[in-house]
Amino acid sequence: MFPYPSLITTILLLVSISLSSFLTLPITAPAPNANEITFRLQIARAVGVIQAAHPGAQLNRIECTSTRGPLRTPLGLVDVRLFFANPSPVRGRQAILLSSRPRALEWGQWARPHYLPDPRPHTESGLGDVLTSDILQVFRRMRQAGQGGSFRAVDVIKEEGMTEAWWQFQISTRGQGWVLVGDESGRVEVEPEGTRITSTLE
Repeated sequence: MFPYPSLITTILLLVSISLSSFLTLPITAPAPNANEITFRLQIARAVGVIQAAHPGAQLNRIECTSTRGPLRTPLGLVDVRLFFANPSPVRGRQAILLSSRPRALEWGQWARPHYLPDPRPHTESGLGDVLTSDILQVFRRMRQAGQGGSFRAVDVIKEEGMTEAWWQFQISTRGQGWVLVGDESGRVEVEPEGTRITSTLE
């Protein structure tokens, strides 16, 4: 009845295999959130872009804040500001500020850079070009050390005399103040409630 039975059998077999493979796919699994893996990479890319336009510029400080109030995960810290020292001043201004775009939804969405007077306090020595840890790694270390509570900001700063940069979580829970996590060592320290280091924008 069918002139090419072997061909028809082969086609039916392939369709059966394809359908079986499709039905076993985890189609209900959510896609990974890009913020979970790209904060450190996005910062490194931003540093590269600024240094391509301004050779010798050095990243001094990172400030991340929430636009939605206190958070319990750093994924919402999408208002990011990068401060650079610029050895070749632009119109007499010795610093560069690269900020997230207004209403940014994820890391890496940058506005145009602004040129400012040097905002770095004399006690800060700069961060270098690449962070050792990603923000999710630092967050997990803080939680593993028993430091809970919500937070509204994270700064990354390296002060003179320190051997590594520190991630500084501004905790919203009354009485907790700041939780500090070493970028390289992962060491966790706690400082009492009160202003430790004010924003350079203030």
